[in-house]
Amino acid sequence: MDEFISWCNANVGFVSLLLSALTLLVSIIAVIVSIHTARLPYKKKVLVVTGHTVSGAGLGLHITATNVGNRNISIKMIGYLIGDQVYVNKNTLFDSQVNLAQGETTSQYYDISEFKTVLSGLKVSPFLKIKALVEDTEGTRYKKNLARVKTIIE
Repeated sequence: MDEFISWCNANVGFVSLLLSALTLLVSIIAVIVSIHTARLPYKKKVLVVTGHTVSGAGLGLHITATNVGNRNISIKMIGYLIGDQVYVNKNTLFDSQVNLAQGETTSQYYDISEFKTVLSGLKVSPFLKIKALVEDTEGTRYKKNLARVKTIIE
């Protein structure tokens, strides 16, 4: 150990190199932490919830989008993704709220019999997954699995 200490004392450049490398490492860590911290207030996230509804008109389905991020989000579309096609309820599309502040919610409601008719007309595989889809104006798509086609039609 004494030999190492005396060697370090004799080679001042080695100690300078070691201190420079440690300083560079601490600087890189500080930059990464500051970038990560700066992004937090602008995080966007939408929670998509699906479910069944019962009303005077009969049974139905609903998709609810909740802004759980840290900034406002504008909703472009709420619907069901069936394969590569999107089914949107044109009757209630304009009744829903499209600008969501933090914690706000909007929903779309679908009549189950109308939805079954649309599924039958599409001629898709009964094992195809149906997904709830919410798309914001920036093009980000939020999806949640609902069921397979055969489960809805039966």
